Amino acid sequence: MKVTIRKAKKSDATGVGKLLFSFMNIKNAAEGRRLFLNELTKGNKYLIASVGQDLIGLISYKKHGRPKHGLAELDHIVVLPKWRGQGVARKLVGVLEKELKQEYRRSGAKLRKLFLLTRYNNKLAQTFYKKVGFKVDAALKHHFYPGQDEWMFSKFFHKPKARKK
Repeated sequence: MKVTIRKAKKSDATGVGKLLFSFMNIKNAAEGRRLFLNELTKGNKYLIASVGQDLIGLISYKKHGRPKHGLAELDHIVVLPKWRGQGVARKLVGVLEKELKQEYRRSGAKLRKLFLLTRYNNKLAQTFYKKVGFKVDAALKHHFYPGQDEWMFSKFFHKPKARKK
């Protein structure tokens, strides 16, 4: 079946909550629903992958700083286990990059850098991020939890002009 990617709406909250619960360390799908709705109020955006009426994956992101900074963060990426290895995550990342480039262009700016954080021991995710063009940028010691480091992965899209001294 054909996988479709579209922007998430508030009315997707129940389905998005279920996807987040399948992936995150949260109590239940209701908490995922609340998280999604709360993140929308903060300006986070979600793209969802679906087959027919079934939500099978998502990617969320937020922009940082002003448009001239061209900086965005990939916050969550989730694909249901049954759909992994079928190009859904790659398609989500591709649509995300296209969407961000368009958003920055409308602001008279360019997407310069997309970054994300992942646990140091999440080798499967790290392999995927490298395949889609991200590189390890930094290690963040004890970032979210004591004894668990996060790795920052970044992907650069263009280099800004050097500032004159």
